[in-house]
Amino acid sequence: MKKSWGQFFRRVATACLVTVAGSGAWHSATCYAAAAFDSASDPAYADGWQGETHAGTAGGGALLTTGDNGGFGFTPWNFDSAYVASGNYAKPFGYNYGNYTAGINDIHPGGGFNSIGQAWRMGLNPTSGVNRAGRGFSLGIGETLKVTIDNPTARQFFKGYFIRLNGGTGGVNGNIANSLSQPATVGGTPKAKMSFATFEYGTNGQWSVNDAVGTSTGVFDTDTSAAGAVFSVKRTGAETYDVLMDSLGGGADFAASRTFLNAGAEVDWIEFTFFNTVTNPSLATDFYISRMEIIPVPEPGTAALATVAGVGALGAARRRKKERD
Repeated sequence: MKKSWGQFFRRVATACLVTVAGSGAWHSATCYAAAAFDSASDPAYADGWQGETHAGTAGGGALLTTGDNGGFGFTPWNFDSAYVASGNYAKPFGYNYGNYTAGINDIHPGGGFNSIGQAWRMGLNPTSGVNRAGRGFSLGIGETLKVTIDNPTARQFFKGYFIRLNGGTGGVNGNIANSLSQPATVGGTPKAKMSFATFEYGTNGQWSVNDAVGTSTGVFDTDTSAAGAVFSVKRTGAETYDVLMDSLGGGADFAASRTFLNAGAEVDWIEFTFFNTVTNPSLATDFYISRMEIIPVPEPGTAALATVAGVGALGAARRRKKERD
């Protein structure tokens, strides 16, 4: 029996223990059961990437198209991007009252300016206004939302893109248009909670985190585009959170403890908003998202097992080294 338990712990450790920069670390993807997970490689996106869209005032908010929903734990994608002025919805797509068309939303296989593999791609046509993609989820206290992205480096004055968490949506119609108080879908109830953004108007590609106040991060689009990045938000309390932008290519990172906007609105929607340079195959103009997941709070038993397995694996490694010596 003792030998069997030792073999079990070593198997667990082998599955979970990896070497990062020369030191032992737990690989989160293999050491927990995600509360929610989706990736652009899911079969739901084999025919492309579709999202819900709704008609404006004339259609009474009627659903025009349905959205894809791969993985588990997230609601279907929503592409509503209406511009709202004085309570009137101009178009199901578009940024203004002009003849704007929808942006580009599709699946990219990876390669080129996309360093993160198969991904949901957001781009713009010459007549596009603002391109939005969002979906709902549930994020409890102690849980962490993680998203793998690769952003463009082509910049244009008064342009940019951001990742925003909204609340009060109930997991539906959560995109926000025009201002922090106007929903992009007729009947939507979203409230902005925080955003991580770059805006080419005095920032020169630097990311900022925005909630009650705007804060520069010291992380630039060139840091997070070198090999992609992982954006994560851990909810630490009813209205508090830890934010991390981890550049995978060795560039600058940013981590901070912050307070959400709009107290009382549950954190339940993620929105990607893109209004940057028009798509150009020869330039890094598009935004890519390869996967998203919610990491639950570890159960005490699971955490203890991971610790014991890790200690066992490290002990076994030392014994093997000693035997070799």
